Amino acid sequence: MKNLWAFSILICMIGLHGCASTDSATNDGTNGNEEVTSDSSGYRELADYLRRVPGVRVTGSGDNIRVSIRGTSSLTSETRPLYVVDGQIRGNSYYEVSRSIDMSEVENVRVLTGSEAAAYGVRGANGIIEIELKR
Repeated sequence: MKNLWAFSILICMIGLHGCASTDSATNDGTNGNEEVTSDSSGYRELADYLRRVPGVRVTGSGDNIRVSIRGTSSLTSETRPLYVVDGQIRGNSYYEVSRSIDMSEVENVRVLTGSEAAAYGVRGANGIIEIELKR
């Protein structure tokens, strides 16, 4: 019974955190989600582009780049966001996503947290980086 009580409190705290995790630095003014749209042809890597997105933290270099989203947390030790490219889930690996994208084809990038990320279920607990390519 004691474990059930602790688990219930933990779930309530996570729910409250998700509701209160709206970032203050927004570009589009909707639910704390940021969107950056610009000419991406001047960037050599996806990491260079993501550094411009408010709320996204990019550390490391080369094959050791780590991306995380401010204000998100997980029950596990995993902190990597979920990458979605043109509506298709690509997973949590920055390395794999960055190698599959031509930077001159990036139209915009959206960062989803909180209720917007809930559409992706548990996989979106650390936030979502949606990348839309030019058609």
